[in-house]
Amino acid sequence: LFPGALGLAGLFLYLHLPAALVLGPLVAGGVMGANGATIRVPKVCHQFGQGIAGCLIAQYLDAAILGRMLDLWPTVVLFVVLTMGAACIAGLLAARWSGLGRQVTLWGFLPGMAGMIIALSHEKGLDSRMVAFIQLLRLMVVIVSMVLATMALVGPAVSQGGSHAETSPMAVLVCIGLALAGAGLGRFVPIAATFFPLAGAAALNAHGALHIVVPLWLAMLAYLAIGAQVGLRVTPALIRAGVAAFVPVLGAAVILMVLCGAAGLVLSLATGVDLMSGLLATVPGSVDSIALLAIGSGSDVSFVMTMQVVRMLTVAILGPLVADRLARWGTARGGD
Repeated sequence: LFPGALGLAGLFLYLHLPAALVLGPLVAGGVMGANGATIRVPKVCHQFGQGIAGCLIAQYLDAAILGRMLDLWPTVVLFVVLTMGAACIAGLLAARWSGLGRQVTLWGFLPGMAGMIIALSHEKGLDSRMVAFIQLLRLMVVIVSMVLATMALVGPAVSQGGSHAETSPMAVLVCIGLALAGAGLGRFVPIAATFFPLAGAAALNAHGALHIVVPLWLAMLAYLAIGAQVGLRVTPALIRAGVAAFVPVLGAAVILMVLCGAAGLVLSLATGVDLMSGLLATVPGSVDSIALLAIGSGSDVSFVMTMQVVRMLTVAILGPLVADRLARWGTARGGD
């Protein structure tokens, strides 16, 4: 897995593909998982990778982001609601086209926090394998779509995250410490794995006491864990379980991307940000993958992360409740 993931990441970097650091491990893990590989990325390693990604995001945030969020809060709320609405539409369409239960497809299309959503669906007694299949397919459609969009709108990647510049050993140790603390907290609150290191690194950078910069080698290790964790979920059992629903779910995922793309275009026109930033701000992907795409495309990272973070928090708090209410509403109207 390691040489395959790093080799593909290096190849994609050479080809200037956006998000090469996460795309390489994802492809390598996906090929191995589909062929029956049983290895898994330990949860603590994946959460550590999320923490390093949080520190990486913090490099691009400044004190002005809070004021900007307050200035744009009506727009932020409106487009977060639109993204959630698009995800619910995609879930309902997938249920109609595939014959799967509404709760399963709605939970499968909840945008962001995939690991938490899958775990909660299992505890709720839903078919967590199908929820995982839909979440995984949705995430892959988002990443591939945004890589293609970046190549079309921006061209070759301008950066892949991480810094080639010399960093102080103390800054690297603090970054690693924040990520380890985030991984520990993530055992109890999954969202903390990313947001505790992000908040800590942003606070240190804003205060000026210590400038946190993620070196390239550490960013590569972090995204190896993140990408491989997604790819290795493509197991033969998951493929068999989802083969009948593949085309309907893929169609619903493409429609979701079209709806979010339209919302991103409107957001770009309404706020004056570039089109790529508008698209990345509205697509329902994982925060860490979207961050790497935003950095690699030269987009407005603070704007994109503001929208993505608010959406993630909204999904974590309200997503399952909305999915259950919609499923019960459909049942009351005589649906499945």
